[in-house]
Amino acid sequence: MKPFLLAASLALPLTLLPIAAGASGFAGIDVVSSEIEPDDGGSADPTALQFKFGTWINRNETLGGELRLGLGIDEDDLGRGTDVEIDRYYGAYFRGQFPNTLPVRPYGLIGLTRMETTENFPGGGSTGENYSGLSIGLGADVSLTDVVFVSVEYMRAVDSGGDEVTNLSLGLNGRF
Repeated sequence: MKPFLLAASLALPLTLLPIAAGASGFAGIDVVSSEIEPDDGGSADPTALQFKFGTWINRNETLGGELRLGLGIDEDDLGRGTDVEIDRYYGAYFRGQFPNTLPVRPYGLIGLTRMETTENFPGGGSTGENYSGLSIGLGADVSLTDVVFVSVEYMRAVDSGGDEVTNLSLGLNGRF
């Protein structure tokens, strides 16, 4: 948890200070299909709704900071009758991309993600499981208008201690 708090405390000023100084930013909402593979076996594909907010660090809008919050909307079977659902996840990321003058802009992300889940057992009862770690991702933004764009992204959200979480997302975003 300490590495996540450190990254979030570094990313928050990088995200909010440029906006206070009049820099441009972006916000969006994504539907995320996660694949959760705990180290003790099994695999599940729950779905989440992700909210993201970011700003650009430089004038060319090629380097930025981004904060995300995800909330689970669907559960999936982990195996042996155990269902897993995403309670919430959050992350702080640095983003590098091609300039926004292009209609399709590939980008990359690096940061930290923490995901909190609940596993519901077949005979009743449940337990919470948390996943956190370094995240890397690749995606592309496709402009629809000057301020609205669609994003598609693949992110390896967690890969630590044998646990793996990957996200595939599709979202609608806006520039301000």
